Amino acid sequence: MRFFALPEPLDPGDFGMSFLERLPLDCLRGDGSGVACATTVDDVLDELFRAAYHGGINGRGQGGAYARLFAWDALYALMGLPVHVPFLEAVRRTADHRWVRFVASTPWFHHDTADLGLAVLDPSRTRVAVLAATDTDVTAPDASARP
Repeated sequence: MRFFALPEPLDPGDFGMSFLERLPLDCLRGDGSGVACATTVDDVLDELFRAAYHGGINGRGQGGAYARLFAWDALYALMGLPVHVPFLEAVRRTADHRWVRFVASTPWFHHDTADLGLAVLDPSRTRVAVLAATDTDVTAPDASARP
């Protein structure tokens, strides 16, 4: 997860792929094109839960209770909320944020079901958090060579 402080408030209408491509993100490096769309916090939380629950293509899932915990921990981190903020207050605050889902045709993304690109603009419009994940590590040695 990466966090970016903006020098001035960003118009919510400008919070899309052209903005994300200007950020120094490894997942968007390369000659590929990308697409971003506005989404809801329900979609984001569902995606975070499914990633934790199933563990991705080659991962180990965590099961229901831990998957919920990890999903909410990730959501709190994306929103910049401290852990002591009560659950219902966190839910109320989600509406003040702008949520975007993205993917790109770069070497980083492999376009399988485990690719994930999420970004959130905070209510002050001066802080962006980006979470990108994939199951495929292009720099990892061949898995068959591991002990």
